[in-house]
Order: sequence, then structure tokens, then C-alpha cells
Amino acid sequence: MSALNAASSPHSRRRRARAVALGTGALLVAVLGVGCDANGPKDSTPSGGAAGFAAGGDSASGGLPAGGNAGAGGSISAMWTTDAGKYSLSLGSTYLELDPANGARMTALRVGGSTGPNLLADSSVTGQEDNWGSTFWPSPQNWAWPPTDAGSINAINTLPYAAALDGNTLTLTGEVNATAPTVSVIKKFSADVAKLAIVIEYTMTNGGTNSVTVAPWEITRVASGGITFYAEASDPVVHDPNMVLPPTTSTDGVRWYQHDPSVTDPTKFFADGKGWIAHASGDQLLIKSFADLAPTDSPTGEAEIEIFAAPKYVEVENQGAVKTLAPGESLHWTVRWYARKLATPAVVGSADLVAYVQNQIK
Repeated sequence: MSALNAASSPHSRRRRARAVALGTGALLVAVLGVGCDANGPKDSTPSGGAAGFAAGGDSASGGLPAGGNAGAGGSISAMWTTDAGKYSLSLGSTYLELDPANGARMTALRVGGSTGPNLLADSSVTGQEDNWGSTFWPSPQNWAWPPTDAGSINAINTLPYAAALDGNTLTLTGEVNATAPTVSVIKKFSADVAKLAIVIEYTMTNGGTNSVTVAPWEITRVASGGITFYAEASDPVVHDPNMVLPPTTSTDGVRWYQHDPSVTDPTKFFADGKGWIAHASGDQLLIKSFADLAPTDSPTGEAEIEIFAAPKYVEVENQGAVKTLAPGESLHWTVRWYARKLATPAVVGSADLVAYVQNQIK
């Protein structure tokens, strides 16, 4: 491997087949780093968080690490590498892997480096050829299923994206979808070193000759048995009469869903949120933050927060504001990911865990 230094800075489900082209080779492509002081991070288990957090936490508190974002001493770095056509971002002990050849899908998110447990469910976990990892779709889902088909959204979901690295930003550019919606997607990934966050900027551009009405939609698959929670602005509902709303718990304005792998029938529920959703798998935590929406900002039949649950996996979904795009017009949407390791496994209803999440994203 060789290195190039950049300037310091800071979603019916069924199986389907796909074919992608993979590149070869390995290259360390960019390294970014900062020294940390009282105003910067120390590691991926930040210190200095919400008042009242005990160092290490406990099961009653949701197993919180010591505090928030600020630390004293040490250093943190962000490094992009590429191997066999895939790109990886190492940000402290957070590790993200992407595959441009497979619809620019996020294939792994780990805490503890490249050998840490994967917070994202891969195909061996979901038992699906395409429903795995984290991807991006245009909402509403009025396009044909499955998304891998040429008459659907395969240019967005499946086909290769062109990759370009500029400093600490990896830009993945897709083709214009051949059928409605005729949009192209760009995904930009960068590191917020100071907050140990992965910043994802999505752009949808109308590449057709007619107006299209779309909203951005991030679909993140995680393994069964975890806890998904979010600050709620409405009660959860199901839209499909064949689906049943699963048991959830509401505590102090936060809705908690504990996935039950023994339930055999898939379900999906929708809710208005307040700009964030989190998922815990044992002591591994993923937080996603994004612009809060009013219900009127969502496409008909969609919502800011959506959770699809199958026996083997859950989809943690968030959507942005709907917009009608004239030919050539674009919309932009930013989502920030925070991957953290808790001292002990998360529990439903933990006020301290909620406070910790809110401290991370502020």
C-alpha cells in the first residue's frame, strides 16, 4: 500500500439476483488527522457527556460510556483506503465500508476497526440477495419491485457508481435511472473528525425531460433482536391492512421497538420523528441524525421514520422532504452517522441512553 496525505481537518420483499463488476487492487488513498485537546475527541467512546453519566455506565442506564464528544489529549485520524474496488473509511475506531460496484451500498459499519462486529446486516444475516447493508432509494415507493430490475430503479440501487476521492470526501456518482423516476443519485461521504461522525450528503437530480416528485430515503438493514428507538412526534401506524403493528414502548417522548425474531410475519410501521433514530445491538450503537420534518413534508403514505421488521433483520429507515424537481433540478439531504460502543448492552426505556444520543448529535 502507498499513501497520499490530505490536509488535516476535520427498503413485497423477495429474493433477486444481481450482477456487478468488481475492481481489483489495494491502495491507501487518504489520511486525515487532528490532535485532540479539551475541545476535541479522544476515541470512539467519547468522554465528557451529559451530566450525571457514570463512567462506564450500567445496564439500568443503558450501558453508557463515559460522556460525550470532548476529551483531553491523544489524537484521532480519518483514513480512506480502497481494496478490490471497495472503499473503507477508518475514523478513530469507527470503520465504514462501501461498494461502488453494488449501487454504492454501505456494506459494513464497525466499532473497533475493521475486525469489530458489523452493525449492518449482510446477506448471510438477512438471507436475501439484495436486502442487506445500507442503501438509498427515491420515495415514494411507486416504482416497480424489485429495485434490481431494469424497469425499476436499478441505476440507483444496483448498478455501479463512479468513485472519486478529493481530500477527505469520497463522491459516488450514479447514472440517470432509465425509467421513472428519472433521477440520478450522488452520495458524498466525509468524516467529521471533531465529532467522530460520518457525514453522508445525498443529491438527487432530475435527468429526465418531465418533472418528478421525490423524497430522499435511506434504508439501513440491521440484524434481528436489537432495539430501535427515536424521538417521536406522532404514534406509530401501519398502512398495510395485512400487517400488524408490533409492540412498542413510549417513554418520555421516545418510542422504543425491541425486535422479536420469533415473529414470522413481516411488518412495517411509520411515524413522524424529531430528526434522529438510533439502533442498538447489544453494546453496539448506531445513531442517525437528519433534518426534522413536518408531516406535510413527507410523500403521501410515507413518513420521516419508518421501520420494516422481518424475522431475520430490521430496516431502520429515515426520509427527507419531498420536492418536485424540474428537469435538471436537484435536491440535497444530509445524514450523519455516529457509531459507538456502550459499556454494557442497551436496554429499552433508558433515559440516560437517550440523553447520550442527544448529546452526540447536538
